[in-house]
Amino acid sequence: MNRKIRQLKLEFFYLRRAFFEYKKLGRYLYNRFFLAPQILKSDKIFEKPINNSDLSIHLLTCHRDLIMTIWSLKSFYKVAREVGQLYVHDDDSLTAKDKKIINKFFPKAIIVEPREVLKKNYLAQYPLMKKFRENEDYFLLKKIIDTYFLSDKRIHLIIDSDLLWFETPEEVMAEIKNDCQNSLMMANNSFSHVYFKQGEELAMELANYNSGIVLYKKDNFDLPKMEEYLSRVDEQNKKNAHFIEQGGFAFCLHNLKKLDEKKYIIKEMMNEETVVKHYTSPRRPLFYIEGLEKIKKL
Repeated sequence: MNRKIRQLKLEFFYLRRAFFEYKKLGRYLYNRFFLAPQILKSDKIFEKPINNSDLSIHLLTCHRDLIMTIWSLKSFYKVAREVGQLYVHDDDSLTAKDKKIINKFFPKAIIVEPREVLKKNYLAQYPLMKKFRENEDYFLLKKIIDTYFLSDKRIHLIIDSDLLWFETPEEVMAEIKNDCQNSLMMANNSFSHVYFKQGEELAMELANYNSGIVLYKKDNFDLPKMEEYLSRVDEQNKKNAHFIEQGGFAFCLHNLKKLDEKKYIIKEMMNEETVVKHYTSPRRPLFYIEGLEKIKKL
């Protein structure tokens, strides 16, 4: 199935959810197709000056999610106190116009081409990482492999393009300020199963992490553990493409802790405690129905 057909099917899925489940089709259509694109008309720069030379911020995105990405990053910069070098990782669908738009609002952003990590010699010592990274079925590994190797900063913050930030993430900012002794990830509402060979699976406590937000110091990222993890992955099980990078982060990071589940949410209703909400693909219409409604009031 080609990309255009997949996109069309996805749009119908979102329309059905907006109408039947959330019962706000009108608001979804207005916010998605009229309000959200208005951001492209802004003449403002949304990024803040870099104030932490040890920090890099990484986001993987695509052509389809361009406008959502700009809203997400704008909301992040609005509340962030620790600001590092921004890397926007292209999934191989960003157009030249898309990249120009990104740099219009985030002029210091480095846009990473998808083959950049493979053109260099980063993975020579890590044959399994190289093998999996070359397999486009596992394109989500760009979030874990490319973000590690393409930045020499000591602290890495990986954020998804479907997050909206409503308050300053104090836990994240404090950990960065404290030289990132602990690694941090969001908690999942369910289990992101990764299937190993011989019928084994990723341990449940590790499958309960979400990679919408990942913070780590490079000293806490265990490259040999990443090779071990990939050696155990069952390549015949196509389901592994969905959560392979979430499991990889959880498996490889030392001193890993979960962010507060009441403040960094996925399925829960927003309240006065909400710092950020992750509008994962099944709930994407809520990004426009709920999230943008709150953001425009802020």
